[in-house]
Amino acid sequence: MQKSLLIGRREFRQRVRSRGFWLGSISVPLLMVAIWVFTGGLDAPSAGGEPVALEAADRPEQTTGYVDRADLIRRIPDPIPNDLFQSFSDGQQAESALERGDIAAYYVILPDYRQTGNVRRVSPQLTVNPPDVRWFNRLLQANLLPGADPDFVERLRRPFYETGPEFVNVTAEGQTEGRGNQMLPFLVTIAILVPLFTGGGYLFQSLTQEKSSRVMEILLVSVRPRQLLTGKLLGLSVLTLVQYSIWAVFGLIALIVSSQDVAGLLAGLSLTTSELVLIVPFALAGFLLYAALMAGIGALARDVEDGRVWLFVISLPMMIPIYMWAMIAANPNSLLAVALSLFPFSAPVAMLMRLTSATVPAWQIGVSLGLLLLTALGVIRLMARLFHARTLLSGESLSVRRFLAVLQN
Repeated sequence: MQKSLLIGRREFRQRVRSRGFWLGSISVPLLMVAIWVFTGGLDAPSAGGEPVALEAADRPEQTTGYVDRADLIRRIPDPIPNDLFQSFSDGQQAESALERGDIAAYYVILPDYRQTGNVRRVSPQLTVNPPDVRWFNRLLQANLLPGADPDFVERLRRPFYETGPEFVNVTAEGQTEGRGNQMLPFLVTIAILVPLFTGGGYLFQSLTQEKSSRVMEILLVSVRPRQLLTGKLLGLSVLTLVQYSIWAVFGLIALIVSSQDVAGLLAGLSLTTSELVLIVPFALAGFLLYAALMAGIGALARDVEDGRVWLFVISLPMMIPIYMWAMIAANPNSLLAVALSLFPFSAPVAMLMRLTSATVPAWQIGVSLGLLLLTALGVIRLMARLFHARTLLSGESLSVRRFLAVLQN
């Protein structure tokens, strides 16, 4: 055990002094703050958003035509200028005006517009969010409800726009403190996922670099291969805890600077005290699982390039909940969400998404954590079989056949 501790201390010192570690430890919190800012923080957005005002500065530079086949347009309401839209009796006239450059585009209000809302926009090129759309939208509103106040029409279209419904989380005790949110499950998951992969990536890089530089030959003279694996796992586990501590400091500073209500923010997590404590074993077990897998690849890979594809393959199960985070956050107790949170290779991410989105039954948390820990210990034991001198010092390339052959020995 003493030799494993020495290996762990060496691994920790080597990585904590590297620029890559500090760059990752600082850049990830900054990225999360940027996401927070650009998504409006952790509060759930209102259902309708603010009403869109028509400003004179946003007026289209050129006239837009329209063909009213539904016989709808009777007036041009304020604040729409009278020369902003030009009426045409049929599509051929509008097309001719478009070809001459008299108009920038034209709309066709189809005969069944009152029943279906079908409107076509014709222009020489596909334009993303052209300014005339909002102005023509106001024109249609005013003629659908002639004589109605513009604010009343906007209220009908967006009944929640002033305050919006306030989304709250209901706990198992029936409490409704804490506002709901949509980005929080994603942000919490990223905070757990990044150290899992960076820690395992450090282990993989360390093994492949020591093999290519022939430092491995020197190490195996004085330590056993399994002592080497244990020591590296211990050192990188401590490194991961240090990284979380750095993030915690950044988080506290951000909360103090932004004058956030810490109690209200924690209430919005939808987590009880016991569930909040469970984040640590889920993160630790996930780290051990994926670090052991990456260590096994590092033991067999000839160099970094030889194992890069394999790293991508083993990371796919963990990435599936990330790709489906919106679905899981919207329906955290669905069959898909429950299945991903029980499957050990996706459980660290999927279960944390569910915990930050809803109240998860205790038995599901227990089963998920139990399966994850058993799988992590089993993978560590299995990967330890790859750590012997003949494998570590081999110059063969990594393949499925070689992987299975080494495990059978």
